[in-house]
Amino acid sequence: MMKKLFLLTMTLLTFGFASAQDMTLEEMKASKAEMETKIADSKAMVDATQAELDALQKKINMLSGWMTGLSGVVGMNFGGSSQWAAAPNPTANSQALALGVTGYANREQPKYFWNNKLIINKSWQKVEIGSADAGKLFDNGTVDILNVSSLAGYKLNEKIAISALGELNTSLENFLEPGTFDIGVGVTWKPITNLVVVIHPLNYHIAWSGFGSPVSSAGSIGAKIRADYQDEFMFAGNKIAWSSTLTAFLPYSSDKNEVVNNDKFGIVNPTTPTRLAGLTEYTWLNTFSFQIWKGIGVGTTFGLRQADFEFQDLQSFYTIGLTYTL
Repeated sequence: MMKKLFLLTMTLLTFGFASAQDMTLEEMKASKAEMETKIADSKAMVDATQAELDALQKKINMLSGWMTGLSGVVGMNFGGSSQWAAAPNPTANSQALALGVTGYANREQPKYFWNNKLIINKSWQKVEIGSADAGKLFDNGTVDILNVSSLAGYKLNEKIAISALGELNTSLENFLEPGTFDIGVGVTWKPITNLVVVIHPLNYHIAWSGFGSPVSSAGSIGAKIRADYQDEFMFAGNKIAWSSTLTAFLPYSSDKNEVVNNDKFGIVNPTTPTRLAGLTEYTWLNTFSFQIWKGIGVGTTFGLRQADFEFQDLQSFYTIGLTYTL
């Protein structure tokens, strides 16, 4: 296709140059505009054909066996000041490292599918104020996310399937402190190629608060909702990969559990050491990767979480850095 486009462009330019000898200025401008339009139309045709080929190849890959993918974000920053009087801490140094990995392994067959997904985000930070020893970089962790899911379904038609889902949502270092585990059945809806929506009205949910007594864990029957979207598209000649996961649990019971009342730093409130909390929760995780050269690029990962059983306020994080997509 690119060869044909090149030959067409050269032919138009050669013809235009030969004809320009007998043209007025206005005629040459009109001819130039006409050739530019033809070249643009030809390029649009090539792009449309390439998009159709890519979509066809994606379907062939899906029906041939396992589809796998892996992308990662590495973010690093360094900062420091020495006797900078305008700073809250005039003499300070900081280093931070953040890692994010999203991987999937999916199998699509005429009668069934099996989707597996792994999301890991881990950050460390070291801050040294004055002459105080802040320890080593990996001594102080910040963001720590581990989300593993496995979804299997039997297709009733191209868009609807009876399905079962198992999902673990916790951290690498503080495993199940806090964390949740879901297992349930229901239906899965695939409205478009890259979107999978899970609606499981029969789901058992276990939550761990991570702060010990009076209650360290609680379980409930409820509805599980999960939506996964992943796609790749071109922008300004470069590939952008996007992966998004929204997962939520809605308990059928309005019962609340007595949990430790901690602030955003995990410190127990001495005045009211306990509070009542329900099990309703949601988590939304996103990764964007803008590829520049051979899978390497820049990107961002960000997340939102609301889980009253863990913490009353909205939780959030973000990472910006270098990315690699396989």
